[in-house]
Amino acid sequence: MRTTLDLDLALIIKNMNIIDVKSILDENKIFSKIYPAPKSVLESCSPILVVSSKDEIKVKDILEGILYEKIKMDKDIIWELLKR
Repeated sequence: MRTTLDLDLALIIKNMNIIDVKSILDENKIFSKIYPAPKSVLESCSPILVVSSKDEIKVKDILEGILYEKIKMDKDIIWELLKR
């Protein structure tokens, strides 16, 4: 079972609504959350989808045909949002 502390891979969705992509991941039992992008990922405060890097291969298979950029964070999303 994944928790928020496992979320260390940011997905910047390019060609689809982020909520629809989250729904696809939910249907496939991949734990994900939507957060504002930390400065280490994007300069703007756009929403990003975050998943665990342990699920990276599953996510790649599930999101085939959806354009996205992935960025591996140093630690989890909470740490990234709180660091200055």
